[in-house]
Amino acid sequence: MPSTSEIVGCNGAPVSKRNLFAPGSIASQYAIAVAVVAIATVGGFIFNPIIGPHSTAFIFLLFVVALALFLGRGPTLLAATLSAISWDYFFLPPVFAFRITHLEDAILLAMYFVVSVVLGQLTTRIRRQEAIERRREERATALFLLTQDLTESKNIDAMIENAASHIEKTFDAKAAVLLPDRTQRLKRYPYPAGAFTIDDRDRQVAAHVFAHGKPAGNFTLNMPVTAAMFVPLATSNETLGVIGLKFSDSCGPSDNEKELLEDFNQQIAMSLARLRLREVSEKSKLLSESERLSKTLLNSVSHEIRTPIAAIKSAVTNLADIKEAPLSASQKEMIGEIQEATERLDRVVGNVLEITRLEAGRVKPKINLCDVRDLIQVVLKDVKNELSARKLTLALAPDLPLVQLDFVLTQQALHNLLSNVGFHTPAGTSVNVGARVDGPWLLLTVADSGPGIPPESIARIFDKFYRGPSALAGGIGLGLSVTEGLILAQNGNIQVENRPEGGALFSIRLPLTRSVAAHKP
Repeated sequence: MPSTSEIVGCNGAPVSKRNLFAPGSIASQYAIAVAVVAIATVGGFIFNPIIGPHSTAFIFLLFVVALALFLGRGPTLLAATLSAISWDYFFLPPVFAFRITHLEDAILLAMYFVVSVVLGQLTTRIRRQEAIERRREERATALFLLTQDLTESKNIDAMIENAASHIEKTFDAKAAVLLPDRTQRLKRYPYPAGAFTIDDRDRQVAAHVFAHGKPAGNFTLNMPVTAAMFVPLATSNETLGVIGLKFSDSCGPSDNEKELLEDFNQQIAMSLARLRLREVSEKSKLLSESERLSKTLLNSVSHEIRTPIAAIKSAVTNLADIKEAPLSASQKEMIGEIQEATERLDRVVGNVLEITRLEAGRVKPKINLCDVRDLIQVVLKDVKNELSARKLTLALAPDLPLVQLDFVLTQQALHNLLSNVGFHTPAGTSVNVGARVDGPWLLLTVADSGPGIPPESIARIFDKFYRGPSALAGGIGLGLSVTEGLILAQNGNIQVENRPEGGALFSIRLPLTRSVAAHKP
């Protein structure tokens, strides 16, 4: 929040403390003090023959005490001084002369003056304390009413309307509230709730306030080039907007009004932040529900598709095995295409089911001692068709130990990875599969000599449903995402990079949770 010291009064001079509502002028109070002393003097002439000069002094004392209830300290002291002089000159013998002949008269005059001053000071202090309490009550009431309306606001539009209404009513000023757009730049036009219409110069000042978080404009030390004052609408973390005020009073806000304005800004900023958090929470809840429904739908559809796919695979296999009537070359080719398409569809459905299981946390690794060589041989047998047109080489360390891992999950991850390589690399290229111990990790590598991965895609290659700009048709971008999920489920990690000689290198690291002596095949 901005410091109130940055807001000044007329001609740059600090405004003296005053109430929210304009009081009477000091000059008029002094005039009232002189007039009341004159009235007391006239009353003294009336009652002095009856009660005597010493009792007349109490008439003056009564008027001084009464004045202290309504006037300030200066006028009260003036009234006490004039009363003492009038009593001495007009009523204390010898009259019409400033001369005291008796000691008791001098003591009475001194005591009268002291009593008048003390009573005046006490009543003035009491009245000042009363004024402070009244201002505090007015301030608390204004803040309560503002906070109540802000809390009851259901959206930002209603909140801004309530805030502008309270500002204009409390400070006798026209208000304008400007908030940023989606690009975090201050909007050109304020909310229609306020009565203050801004121009281009006002917009420049408001933009300066939003950028620097300090008051500017009229009655401030920054850019006093407009008739309005602009203050930031800020929390402790960020500036949420700008409030513009065009005061009816030519001297601007008083000290009390500056403090109240700062409190108003703080309450409005907190309410605005609260409503924004509520909107974000509602959007997040909606997205969460949408994602949950999507996962449920995908899971249900995938399970329903699995049955007809299995039936198609079985029928095509049986059709290919018919011996009674030999099949023509074109028929065999069509059957092969059906089998390939069915396998691809089955793999896609399997990936969808696997990604939903991973995201739901239903994949629980079953860690056992496994032979890495056996694992790789099983995977290579599964992907024999996908890699049939590629040159496959193995780089397995001779001292590979038995490693604790989930055989099925790791097999599926390597299967997806090698299938992806076979799908995205041209025929005739080479594929290298490696395995070795790298510190506390088992390192499994798959390197190809294909076109590699576009640099802009490396950071997103494992994202769900992500497909590179040059990806071939036929996939939905789940294979690598499932692969990463299967490795992460075993507390491992997977990385990809482009090889200097061309192609991509995938590196899988699985922790050597517990290994035994090197396995001798």
